[in-house]
Amino acid sequence: MRKLACTAIAILGLALMLGAGTAVAQDYVYDLSYFSNAHTSGAPDATLRLVNDGNVSDSSPAGDLCASVYVFDTTEELQECCSCRITPNGILSLSVNTNLTSNTLTGRTLTRGVVKVVSSSPSGGYCNAAVSTPHIGIRGWLTHIQRGVSQYLVTEEELTDSTFGSAEQADLAEDCAVLTELGTGQGICSCRDTGF
Repeated sequence: MRKLACTAIAILGLALMLGAGTAVAQDYVYDLSYFSNAHTSGAPDATLRLVNDGNVSDSSPAGDLCASVYVFDTTEELQECCSCRITPNGILSLSVNTNLTSNTLTGRTLTRGVVKVVSSSPSGGYCNAAVSTPHIGIRGWLTHIQRGVSQYLVTEEELTDSTFGSAEQADLAEDCAVLTELGTGQGICSCRDTGF
């Protein structure tokens, strides 16, 4: 019995250590989620909510951060990108239908896809999704529109913190730069707050 109790304590200790390691690994520089049922008849609009947690400074412009947003379609192609300035302790609400998927590079209407957000510092005083300088501080939540039996259901979840490797950073910046250049206005998402 004593041996079983010692083994249980050892397993619990190991689980706590692994859990603590996971929590420490979260940096909230690079987060992502999905959207579904966008531009679908009878379905409500989804909202991406982004907050500057104020950890840089509680005054603007010193504490301003950029939320660089990248919207991918179901074939894994970047369709829209933009970088939105958020002041310390500020919130920005973006409509999936209006802000993030209404100006696609290809002109196609997206009904589902992936949204990636990089928390970054302004470069030369400006936010630019093609020039991303990662900096901790932007947190986000996205509502999900799910088809129910007789109506659409709305849920909300925090964006999933992910590992932001140098290859992904370079790919996002390069893809956004090419999209911006080729699109001549198409492919740029809107940073105008919807107020929702």
